Amino acid sequence: MKTTTGFVVTAVLALTVAACVSPMGGLMGGRGGKAGQQGAPQMADPNAMMAKSQLMQEMMKNPDLPAWHDQRQQMALALGDRAFDKGFDRVFDSMTVALATLGCRVTNMERVSGYISASLPELPPEQSQALHAEALRQYATAKGYPPSVLQKQGPYDIDPDLSSGMMERMGGSGLTLSMVKQGPKQTKVKLRFDNVFYPRMVGELYKKVWAEVDKQMFLDKALD
Repeated sequence: MKTTTGFVVTAVLALTVAACVSPMGGLMGGRGGKAGQQGAPQMADPNAMMAKSQLMQEMMKNPDLPAWHDQRQQMALALGDRAFDKGFDRVFDSMTVALATLGCRVTNMERVSGYISASLPELPPEQSQALHAEALRQYATAKGYPPSVLQKQGPYDIDPDLSSGMMERMGGSGLTLSMVKQGPKQTKVKLRFDNVFYPRMVGELYKKVWAEVDKQMFLDKALD
C-alpha cells in the first residue's frame, strides 16, 4: 500500500513539474524565437498546480471524511443486510454465480464459514467518472480548497478524476459477502465494500450487486 501511494505521489509531482516548465525548453522550443512560441501551450499556474498536488496527496493519505463515514454506516444498515428465504447452499451458489456474472475476481471463498471476498464490479464508464468527479469536489470543499483547484492547468496537467479512479483500483478496494444460516430455508447475507469511501459510489455498487443477485435467485428458482 505504501509503495502504491508513493508511486502515485511521485507521478503527480512529476506531472506538476512538467506542467510548470517553460514550453520553450527542450523539443517544444526547438525552433526558438517567435516560431517556437506559436501554438505553444500556455504555462500553468505553479501555485494552482502545487495546490492540486497537495490535495491529491492529502486524499491519498486520508481519503475518507467524517460525513462520508457516517453516511456509509447508515447505508450498511439500510442496504447491506438482506435475508433470503432459501437454504444456505442455494444462496451461496447464487452469490458466487452473481459475482462471476458481474466480472468480480473472487480472492477468497469459504463455504463452511459463508465468506466470500472479491474485487468490485465495474460501473459504466460515464457513471464512474461522474461519481469520481463528485467525490473530488466534495472532498476538496470539505478540506477548504477553492473549486478552482480541480480546474485543468494546461495539456500536461494531471486529471484528478482519472487519478481518483486509479487510486481506487490500486488501493485494495473490494467487497465481502458474509452468509449465516438462520434456518433450513433462511439465510442472512451481509454485503460490505472495502476502501470505497464516497457514499454515492457505495450506493450504486449496492444496487448493482443486489440486482444481479436477485436475477440469479430468480434463475435458480427452478432448481429448488
